[in-house]
Amino acid sequence: MKRVFPYGCVFFLLCLPLLSEVKTEVKTGGPTVEEVLKYEGPKARIAVARFEVKSPKAIWEMGDGLRDMLVDALFKTGRFIVLEKDSLKDLEEEFKLGEEGWSRKAPEKGTFEAADIVVSGAITGFEPHAEGMGGGGFVIPLPFGAGVAIKKEEAYIQATLRLIDVRTRRVINSTTVEGKASKAKLGLAAGGVAGPVILGGGFEKYKNTPTAQAVGIMVENAVKEVVRMVPEDYYKYTGKPVATGYKNEPDGFRGIKWGTAFSSLTGMKPVKDEGNIKQCQKENESLLIGKAQLERIIYSFYKEQLESVTAETRGKENFEKLKVATQERFGPGNQKSENEWRWEGTVTSISLQFVPAEEKGFLKMSSEEMKKKMESDTGF
Repeated sequence: MKRVFPYGCVFFLLCLPLLSEVKTEVKTGGPTVEEVLKYEGPKARIAVARFEVKSPKAIWEMGDGLRDMLVDALFKTGRFIVLEKDSLKDLEEEFKLGEEGWSRKAPEKGTFEAADIVVSGAITGFEPHAEGMGGGGFVIPLPFGAGVAIKKEEAYIQATLRLIDVRTRRVINSTTVEGKASKAKLGLAAGGVAGPVILGGGFEKYKNTPTAQAVGIMVENAVKEVVRMVPEDYYKYTGKPVATGYKNEPDGFRGIKWGTAFSSLTGMKPVKDEGNIKQCQKENESLLIGKAQLERIIYSFYKEQLESVTAETRGKENFEKLKVATQERFGPGNQKSENEWRWEGTVTSISLQFVPAEEKGFLKMSSEEMKKKMESDTGF
């Protein structure tokens, strides 16, 4: 007896590749995953804020979930010192336990590191089933009027990212990332879609769906975009605790202590006044440090209190003289790059940098106490 192979089954077999098709689409111009993961070098200090939820189909928990996934993914790159922001209340409780005598030794205050950059943003688009089980697809005809429905499931998510400088509150860069995934489904049979991140905060119910893959791809590319957008000069930390203190650590500049009120000083001529920041030059100021001839010295005040001083030089030769004078006074410092040195103190931090493109050198001395005050006022 000759067995006839139903034509519907032939068509079904031809369509099998469609059943496992997964399509992803992401807009990004960042580095490849391999480039991100192979990185070895200085780190940037970064924190991630909770994401706003602006898409009508997303729920508010997804803002927390996206933040948690991004924190985890940024940490794994090795490029960032990722600082906790949302758990500060829990950390505060640990200090209280010590202060109230419940723990043997109270944690020391003033040990928290501060972020230089905060990543913030919003979920602006979310379609967990853009086509859905009831939309799209086609029917494979079978004998006797039967048929198998091939239904297509698609998912889409979009988010905006903003990088904000903590000290100035200026937006450094911004971009949009999006992920799109689709998978054909045969009846109730559905293969799993493994995302590159662990879903959290309102996304858990989409495990093993195109939505999970779309979210994972978007997070992965969000990391690449953050890496791309962070300016090079923010990568300046080794990732290891830095020993603080150096010889002759000052408490101010040329006899003016940090925190001194602007109103108590004479001869200060404002050159810039923006909000809480006021920058001044001192009349009849000596423009020499050691044998280095300075272009100018800028005194910076935060809420009318002295918080930092910056001395500027022009030309490589003058910078070298400034470097000699600085190292003779404060020691060799910690060399960060070919043209940058730092002295990390408990009272005063110092940075010395030469910018070849501008042929200019900068010596900046900053108050640690005033820095903490500024960070406390901004919340970071």
